[in-house]
Amino acid sequence: MTLVSPDRVSAPAGWIGGRRFDLVFFFGSTFVAVLVGALALAVPALVLPIWWAFLLFIEGPHLVATYLRTYLDPGERRARGALLLGSLAWLLPGFVAWGAMRAIGLRAPFDLFLLFAALWSFHHAIRQYWGILAIYQHHARTSPAARRADRLFLHGALWAAFGLFSFGHPFNRTLFGIPDPAPAWLRIAGIAAAAILVLGTAAFVLYRLLRFRGEPARPLLFLLGPALGLQAFAMFVIGAFEPLIPHPENPEAAFLATATVGGIVHGLHYLGIISAVSRRRHAAGDAQHIAARLGRRPLVAYGVLVVASILYVALNAARGVVPSPAFFPQKGAAVELFLVLYWGIFFHHYYLDQRIWHVREDRRLRFELGLEASP
Repeated sequence: MTLVSPDRVSAPAGWIGGRRFDLVFFFGSTFVAVLVGALALAVPALVLPIWWAFLLFIEGPHLVATYLRTYLDPGERRARGALLLGSLAWLLPGFVAWGAMRAIGLRAPFDLFLLFAALWSFHHAIRQYWGILAIYQHHARTSPAARRADRLFLHGALWAAFGLFSFGHPFNRTLFGIPDPAPAWLRIAGIAAAAILVLGTAAFVLYRLLRFRGEPARPLLFLLGPALGLQAFAMFVIGAFEPLIPHPENPEAAFLATATVGGIVHGLHYLGIISAVSRRRHAAGDAQHIAARLGRRPLVAYGVLVVASILYVALNAARGVVPSPAFFPQKGAAVELFLVLYWGIFFHHYYLDQRIWHVREDRRLRFELGLEASP
C-alpha cells in the first residue's frame, strides 16, 4: 500500500494522490476484492483465514488510522479537543442497550441496537463513496446538475441494493421471521425490485452519457465500478453462495465472505485517503510528534497500524463471531459485552469521520486532498 506515495505538493489534475496512487487504492482495490471473492467461492475453507487476514491488514489499520490522524496529532487535539472528548460518548449506547436487555429479560433493546449498527455501518460506507466521488467530480469540473444526479443515484441505488439483499437472501429472511421458501408475493416483489434496479442503472448511465456529453468519465467510472459495481458483486454474487461458513451461529458469520469483499474496498480507500492527507500535511514540516513522523514515512506508518491492529483482532476473537479462534463461548454475557465494545468503537469511528472531513470549511484539508495547490 505504501509503496505508492502521493505527490508531495499537489496531485496532477484529476487525481487525489497521483495517477499511479489512485489506480492502486481507489480503482485497483476493486480488482483485489473481486479476486479475493473468487478465491472464497472456489475454496470456501479459506474464508476464515481470509477474514482474519483482512482484519489484521486492512480493517484494523483503517480503524486505527482515524486515531492516528486525530488523538495522536497535537494540532488536532488543540483544534478539536471538545469533539475528541465528547465523541467518546458513542462508546456507551451499546452498554445501555445491553443493560436494558438484562433488566427486562427481553432481547428487543439489544436487537434494535444491532439493527442500528448495521444501518449506520452501511450509511458510513455510502458516505465514504460519496466523499471520494465528490473529489473526482471537483477535479473533473463536473457540472452541478451532474453532481446532483450522481449523488441521488449513488445513494438510491446502494440503499435499494441493500434492501434487496436484506429481504432477498434466505438467511436474512429468517431473521425477520419470513418462512422459507418465501411467499409468492415476496418473490414477485424481489424480482420486480431487481429489475427496477438493473433498468434504473442502465437508464441512469444512458442519461449521464447523453445529457452530460463531453465531461470527464472518471467520476462516472468510480461510481459504477468501485462503488455500485463492487457492492453488487459482494451482495449478489458472493452473497448468493453464503453462508460459506458451515452452520453459522449468527448473521455476521453467515455473510463473512460478503462483508470481507466489501470491506476490502472500503478499508483500502480509507487508507489511501489517510496516506495522501498525512503525507501532504507533514511533508514540508519538521514536527517530531508521532503523527508527523509517521505521516512522512507511510511504509512505517502502515506497519505501526498493523501492529496496533493485533488488539483489534483480539477483540474480534473475544466477541465470538466465529468458533475458531474464540476466547469465549459464542453465547453469553462476555461475548455480548465485547460485541457492544466492538460496535461502540465503530460508532465512535463513524461519528469522528463525519466531523473531520468537512472540505468546505477546512482549507488545509482541501490542500491535503489535492483540491488546492497550497494550504
